[in-house]
Amino acid sequence: MSIPRVIIVIASSLDGRIAFPGGGESHLGSDEDKKILNQNLSMVDATIFGLGTLVAHQSTYLVKNLNDNDEVNISKSQPISIVASNSKKFNNNWKYFRQPIRRWLISSSKVDNSSNNEFEKELFFEDSWEKTLISLKKQGINDLALLGGAKLINSFIKEDLITDIKITIIPRIIGGRYTWIPPEQTNAIFNLERLWEIKSIKNLMNNEIHIHYKKI
Repeated sequence: MSIPRVIIVIASSLDGRIAFPGGGESHLGSDEDKKILNQNLSMVDATIFGLGTLVAHQSTYLVKNLNDNDEVNISKSQPISIVASNSKKFNNNWKYFRQPIRRWLISSSKVDNSSNNEFEKELFFEDSWEKTLISLKKQGINDLALLGGAKLINSFIKEDLITDIKITIIPRIIGGRYTWIPPEQTNAIFNLERLWEIKSIKNLMNNEIHIHYKKI
């Protein structure tokens, strides 16, 4: 059985950083980049991110209806939000658990049900992401947006599962350790024969560039 289309949706500085050196919630992109993020997430069935991303933001991006008169309304149709984590350290006080979304968990261990985490469904990691993605496909997930963090992106790249990269380049050099690929593992994970073709390039405000790459 085929697997879902897996799309990395990310904003990165010129030096590959996705957050400021101090960590925490990042807002690297402009308002125009956020509109593109909104458009990209409105076209997928689900998003997925790791626990570190959830801890940093304590919420997920909600798809909005953007009207011509700049009125912003939360869309009633939201992608399923999937957290990939073996940890039980969820906090019900996080805004994430009050957002109007369907929440799924992918884990290789049971989660303590006494914690009252509001996950609608728990799926088990099946030895590889490829096998797990097949399970997601059976659940009706055809398009999956991968939002981070670096360890999760790294695990998908290791298995060559990424089909599209939609990246906004922010014209800043930030430094620090928060790259979107773990630097200490780069030589081990990249398939140097893998090529990507440009599907589109768009100039945004503040000299940002949004590029859509597709796997050849």
